[in-house]
Amino acid sequence: MARTRFVLGGGGAMGAYQAGALLGLLQEGLVPDALYGCSAGALNAAFLAAQPDLARAGELATWWTDGSSNSVLAPTWRHHVRGLPAVLRHRQGVLDSRPLRRLVESNVRAHDLSELAVPLTVTTTCLDCAQARHHVSGPVVDTLVASCALPGLLPPVRLPDGHLHVDGGVVAGVPVARALEDAGPDDLVVVLDCGLAPVTCGTGACRVGDLGRGDYVPPVDGSTGPLDVVLRAFTVARAVANRATVGPALEDPRVRVVAHIADAWGAGLLAEVPRGPRDFSQSVALLEAGRIAAQLGLRSSVR
Repeated sequence: MARTRFVLGGGGAMGAYQAGALLGLLQEGLVPDALYGCSAGALNAAFLAAQPDLARAGELATWWTDGSSNSVLAPTWRHHVRGLPAVLRHRQGVLDSRPLRRLVESNVRAHDLSELAVPLTVTTTCLDCAQARHHVSGPVVDTLVASCALPGLLPPVRLPDGHLHVDGGVVAGVPVARALEDAGPDDLVVVLDCGLAPVTCGTGACRVGDLGRGDYVPPVDGSTGPLDVVLRAFTVARAVANRATVGPALEDPRVRVVAHIADAWGAGLLAEVPRGPRDFSQSVALLEAGRIAAQLGLRSSVR
């Protein structure tokens, strides 16, 4: 029996765009039978995996636009100060991971990944093995926090395998290859890449309209604080590492890539592109652009 698999990549504040795309897909009747997520995409995937229906997708959209995620994914100096004792003791991360843990605990009511209504695979990077790890079971909070643990910013998480794990985006920010390993010959693999510099960009035309606004150039965040520099460096490293693994998978006929931010901007669905992964100023616009772009792309059936 053919199954539909959703693959959700990371992107910080651009997770709002991804949440809008999920809402749009479910409004069109496309419901996932399995979910794969990394970093912010893992949070979205876990939220939806608990109850994969339109009502839950609407709750996820609200979660991104009501400010609940801002203080966690766009930490202020207050979070730096709160995390300082941990840095002095362990020197493993600048930021405090407790707000993220509370966010997961309050929104994903399960102890183990295997307890969720829809099978969920969460991608992390094993620091000890220098490889991507794809978790189908294990503690929900620890695994999701590990998948979001930007190296140097949030402390690594020791998972039940005994190893330390960090953000899956280090080597597999869009885990489509793993989804294809699990997929049958007739399965549909739907990829939602919410990076500002999408690694699923093709060379063809925009998926939702005519690219009449000129070539898309990912914005460069002009902030110069140490946190901003680290995030920018990670974004560059993520793009380089992921293109090598994602590129071949996009040629698979089972894969359909949902229109991403570059496409939405090219089609005029976004007047302005966020400045970086911590820019939550456009969450409402991102959400609506993602919803419309996903629906238009699905209706046209153009990859």
